[in-house]
Amino acid sequence: MRKKLKYFALYAVLSILLNNCSTDTIENSSTINNIQESKIVQTESVNWIGHWFGEDKREQLVREIATEFEFRNQDIKVNLKFPHEIMGKRSLEEEANFIVKLINSPKPDFDIVWLESGIYNMVSQQLNDPEWGKKYLVDFSQDQKFTDSQKDFIINDSKYRNATGGILIGPYIEGFYFALWYNSEVAKLLGISIKDFGMTSDDFKSYLKAVSEFNNKSTNKIAAIYEASDWVLSEYLFQNLFDSALKDSLPTEQSTKYALDKALREFEEFGKYKPLISSHKTNIWFDTRDLVLDNKALFYVGGTYMYSHWSGIDKEKMKKMIPVELPSFNKHKKYLGTYTPTFGILKNAPNVENAKKLLVFICKPDNAEKWVRYTKSPTGLKGNLTSSDIGSDIFENFQKTITDKYGGAVENNGEKNFIVNRNPNDYLKLLDQILLDLLDAKISAEQAIQQINNF
Repeated sequence: MRKKLKYFALYAVLSILLNNCSTDTIENSSTINNIQESKIVQTESVNWIGHWFGEDKREQLVREIATEFEFRNQDIKVNLKFPHEIMGKRSLEEEANFIVKLINSPKPDFDIVWLESGIYNMVSQQLNDPEWGKKYLVDFSQDQKFTDSQKDFIINDSKYRNATGGILIGPYIEGFYFALWYNSEVAKLLGISIKDFGMTSDDFKSYLKAVSEFNNKSTNKIAAIYEASDWVLSEYLFQNLFDSALKDSLPTEQSTKYALDKALREFEEFGKYKPLISSHKTNIWFDTRDLVLDNKALFYVGGTYMYSHWSGIDKEKMKKMIPVELPSFNKHKKYLGTYTPTFGILKNAPNVENAKKLLVFICKPDNAEKWVRYTKSPTGLKGNLTSSDIGSDIFENFQKTITDKYGGAVENNGEKNFIVNRNPNDYLKLLDQILLDLLDAKISAEQAIQQINNF
């Protein structure tokens, strides 16, 4: 017995010694790795104005891309900053102003800039040159590695490069479809069932009527439609109605006039139910986009990007928001949405080659797949996904159904400019005000048509 105890004690001592040696070996190995890593000197850099801060996994994807790029290019430091860190707030107008300053600077502080097609147009207005990109931005049109990474319709359909002055400025990672989002808790309170797909304008009017009838009986008022003062979202509802009313694939003056008249008269019908949220004249979109999460409204017209916005605000409340197909008069061949480049590179930037390398890196198939999973939105980048890879929840199912139904035929929301042959920017400001006045029942469709004819 004593011999056994003696052996046991010896075994215990040896185990402790071996464990200590093993621990020392692990710690020494870790120290060696740290020393080796410290020898890697990041001698170059790329300065990047990012996007999607606060938008849940969109922001996560940007940060993951920056981290992975640094890991694979260990001599390059990625200096990632978001607009609010640079300009004090996130704003397309502020970003456009900042890009103009960078263009005019002999030594720009940033190589990659946040540059959607909308921002591009704002810079065009400031420089009075719609093709300013050819002078000041890197063009990827002749970069085969880049063009091979974009979906075929991005490369073959000229409307995409035409939106940025005739060149390809960066990866079309962001795509989105517009949806009529509804709050399922509010719909349940109202006792209505809302169509997921194939909603007609008459269906939509019945929902507006249900809200109106509820408000007539209740002191707790609920708006039918959320709206903001600085971004008129109802124009997308109008655009889809307008498109569905067109009788010709290539609109003639006669068919355009017919569609415009029909859509305006339908908005007059909507206005009979006073659907707009009462605070719409003072609502700043970015600050109040969560009102619908708090059951202040039934409907919200917006892109599939709202999944990320609302998830970033409150993941639990986001679960009650359901995207459904925009209402229309008739079946039409295209759906409202777009694909847009999100970043561009200034030619006079200090680290152009590193910036090119980073934007091409964004175009990897696995980043395309991450985008679809993270954002529940389509992408213009090629990936390895098939239709069976998505559709696991209501958000992915919406994207999958719209893609299957329209075959990727997306009507760029900026193409509503063809409604009349006028300066599109000034005309759209007028149209936005007309739509709000119609929904507020301040004017008739006849008065709206007269205002447009007199413009």
